[in-house]
Amino acid sequence: MSEMPATRALFGFDVIGSSSNDDDLLDEVRQTADELVSEAFDHTGVDTAARVNYSGTGDGYLAAFPESSLPALIDAAHFLHGRLYLRNRRSIPAIGLRLAVHAAPIRVVDGDSFQRPMIELARLLDASAVKDVVRRLADRRPVTVVTVLSAQAFRTAVQAGHTSRLVKHDFSRLVITNKEFEETSWVWIPGVVLDSLPATASPEPAAPTPAGGAQVINGGVQGTGFIGTNSGPIVNNYLGRKRP
Repeated sequence: MSEMPATRALFGFDVIGSSSNDDDLLDEVRQTADELVSEAFDHTGVDTAARVNYSGTGDGYLAAFPESSLPALIDAAHFLHGRLYLRNRRSIPAIGLRLAVHAAPIRVVDGDSFQRPMIELARLLDASAVKDVVRRLADRRPVTVVTVLSAQAFRTAVQAGHTSRLVKHDFSRLVITNKEFEETSWVWIPGVVLDSLPATASPEPAAPTPAGGAQVINGGVQGTGFIGTNSGPIVNNYLGRKRP
């Protein structure tokens, strides 16, 4: 009988709509996002030295941490919201992050980790239901952080009272179906209750169509892990340029 591997805290992130930026900005957007996540981990006490099973996704990564870091990984989302809000007021293009947190037994391996828990983490991060919420919010308010927790991560860290910044009433329930994966997950978007959102965007009042309407350009960057196409509206194309 094989030995049960240790349970670890699994974390993944990517940049919302990163491929909408010009090619010469993609690396800078990714680097900025990575630096912000690292800063959040330092602030909340994530054991980054013990990170294993790292897998890059193009504009983010998937990785495993000690199970004891699970509450800190979740609380990092709260810190990231504040940092991104302030950063996006000063610099363009605005950056928003999707985060996913899971907890499951996993073997430590070298290179990409093709194990069921990491696949589940990727399905949470890349879920169309979460992307749909982001699209519905895009015209109503700036989206800084969207955090998705698996049922296991929510139950063992948040519901059990181990987190410091985010508590159970901050989260909304969301059923995620992504390929073979289906689970009732828990989502935190600062200041948003999912039940209060309309099922679809409210139609605009009938009006003459203006000449030369707004254009949305969709792009796709295939990740090196399990994350698929990522696209979104172009916000601006000059990273770090001060707002007028």
